[in-house]
Amino acid sequence: MVSKNIDLGNGPKFESITAGKMYFEPILKDAALGKHFAGQESQNIKALYDAYCRKTNWIDKSPVAAFFAKNESEKGYTTRCFGIQFKDGTTYRFSLDKALSAAAK
Repeated sequence: MVSKNIDLGNGPKFESITAGKMYFEPILKDAALGKHFAGQESQNIKALYDAYCRKTNWIDKSPVAAFFAKNESEKGYTTRCFGIQFKDGTTYRFSLDKALSAAAK
């Protein structure tokens, strides 16, 4: 099976989806819930999100203001994911796994 590489342009590059997960999972896991990421972490998360949006043709209705860690709960499960705050004040979330899979070539 051939690994799919991930090139996040101005962000990091990974030889596989697994390598990308190994980079981003500790950032997500170790972050305080609701606290905005800063510096290089924020830039790399934005690079991943931008790659995800490009590959899925997702268009935001407002520019991104910040990223943060959040728990997403639905019936029967809770999972940690990246939250996005937009400049218009709305928030959303995105899945690390889905973003890496979409960004992979």
